[in-house]
Amino acid sequence: MRRCLRVGTVVAAVLAVAALAIGAAAVDKAALDAALKNLSAFDYGQDRSALDQIDAAINASKGDAAVRKEIESRLIALLGSKASRGAKDYACRKLQLIGLAESVPALAALLPDKDLSHMARYALERMPYPEAGNALRDALATTGGLVRVGIINSLGMRGDLDAVAALTGLLNDPDAETAAAAAVALGRSGTPAGATALADFRAKAPKPLQVAAVDASLDVAQRLLAKGESEEAAKVYEALDAQGQPACVRLAAFRGLVAARPAQAVPRLLKALGGDDPVLRTQAAQLVAETRGAEATKAFADALAGLPPSGQVALLGALGARGDAAARPAILEAAKSKDAAVRAAAAAALATTGNAADVPLLAALAASSEAETAAAARLSLARLKGDGVDEAIVAALGGAAPAVRAELVRCLAARSARGCVGAVVERLADADQPVRLAALETLAELGGAEQAAVVVKALKAAKDDAERSAAEKTLLAVCGRAREGSADAVLAGLEGADAATRAVLLHALGRVGGAKALAAVRAAVADKDEPVQDAAVRALSDWPDLAAAEPLIELARSAAKTTHQVLALRGYVRLVDLEKSDGAKMKMIDAASPLAKRPAEKKLILGALGGVHTPEALKRIMADLDEPALAEEACVAAVQVGRAIAGRNKPLVREALAAVVEKTKNRRTRQDAQKILGGVKK
Repeated sequence: MRRCLRVGTVVAAVLAVAALAIGAAAVDKAALDAALKNLSAFDYGQDRSALDQIDAAINASKGDAAVRKEIESRLIALLGSKASRGAKDYACRKLQLIGLAESVPALAALLPDKDLSHMARYALERMPYPEAGNALRDALATTGGLVRVGIINSLGMRGDLDAVAALTGLLNDPDAETAAAAAVALGRSGTPAGATALADFRAKAPKPLQVAAVDASLDVAQRLLAKGESEEAAKVYEALDAQGQPACVRLAAFRGLVAARPAQAVPRLLKALGGDDPVLRTQAAQLVAETRGAEATKAFADALAGLPPSGQVALLGALGARGDAAARPAILEAAKSKDAAVRAAAAAALATTGNAADVPLLAALAASSEAETAAAARLSLARLKGDGVDEAIVAALGGAAPAVRAELVRCLAARSARGCVGAVVERLADADQPVRLAALETLAELGGAEQAAVVVKALKAAKDDAERSAAEKTLLAVCGRAREGSADAVLAGLEGADAATRAVLLHALGRVGGAKALAAVRAAVADKDEPVQDAAVRALSDWPDLAAAEPLIELARSAAKTTHQVLALRGYVRLVDLEKSDGAKMKMIDAASPLAKRPAEKKLILGALGGVHTPEALKRIMADLDEPALAEEACVAAVQVGRAIAGRNKPLVREALAAVVEKTKNRRTRQDAQKILGGVKK
């Protein structure tokens, strides 16, 4: 094993040497030399080939110290020459990447130059060498105005601890921008000395600089806290958590104090929760939610009852967000509060802290006349987790009051508790109508083919229009999911049903589909009861597949009632799109066209023609371009077909779409036609 490791080490070393050799060999030294010579004349907007050559050499020379040193030396020399500004900017950027301490003097020499100072700082502030920091600090004494502000910013970016004294002195500079920049840089220092200097500055800074002073103080405190100097950070936060400071500052300081002095966090948060400041109360609640630990949960829960209602509401929200079941007993007590808002908040908190034992309480709250409490309890019933919750809901149905039973049944739908469908079905026979309605609502969400028969039974047994409407809605939902699986149950329901019920069942058969359902619907078209006839025709006209095409076209030709003819024709034309081939679509359109007497039906025909991508279809459409009542629909259909066949029949498409451009009043249609015309020019 050891021998294998030694061999592996040797191989790795050989590969590393080979990689260095490859890197060195990849640098074209002659081309690099030429590029470095040409660099001095480069300026912005000119050919960058020399720069690209140098970039490639820098990338290829990784691991080759000699090549890197050569490039660095040439760039240093360029900075001291009369090269263009663009060339020197480029050199600064590259020295930031490859420059060593030797490049610092050349970069430092550029710091007073208003045109080149920015790029020199860019390089120096990123260099890890102490010489770079020395150069920036020394430049403070030799620069002024915006150049010095930039140098101060660079010292701040470096987090230069040796600059704290100099920066402290600059807080008193008469130039406001210099003083503000010094404050920001001291904030980035994250030192007690910087914090002290900023505290003094805040006390005497002119009003325009107060914001900078406060922001910098918050910054230095955050950095002190991150470094573990919690008490130093706390001193800053404490000073900022004072009357007279803006609300946003006090909130930040409050959050900082909670983090800096964790031993005092709970009483501090509870004090804020019990106070009169709603913004601070909200902040405290958020921090309670973020604070971890069972001890904290117990402390907050124990204090809940002693808070005013507004504080209880905020704390209950936070305890719910924590999701720690240790707070459950206190939350259950809060659910008994005389204050409605507290009861609602407690109901909401039980979603994450409660368990199956809380189902009866939540169900009772869900049945409350207080809208907010009821809504919160319903949501909690839907979200409640843990073992046995669904079973507890079913168990609670037995002895609950009617309003509570209704809520329990509804929450099974919200929980998608399909395993409890049997219990829901039992409630269809409940003595209380609201419970029966709730059961129907739930079966509309959860029911399948197995429940179709009991829903049909509920429909036939409905006591009034409200129950009948609910049963119809549920039956349609179940049939829409189960499709042919529910056919037998619906067909069986037709036996002995009154006319109104048969009409509903026929509507449901339209959702079911399939041969048996279609046969029943076709037979019902001739029913002696007019409402049943109407329902059958409507079901047929909404049929989901082409199996209804033949009976629909027959009905459109021969129905005694005009409304039946129209419905059948519309249903037939709707099915045209289900055909796969253009030929089959055109045959259906040919059968329907002579029966379209009114503009509404003729427009449907035009819509169907728009889906037939043949020259014959386009010619048919063109015939209606001059009909005022049909012109816009014809224009749209012509564009659809023209787009599809543009490559096959350019002359016809040109003729048709030129007419569209002339006749349409719709801007979008005209634009589409013009675009297609542009592609079929002669």
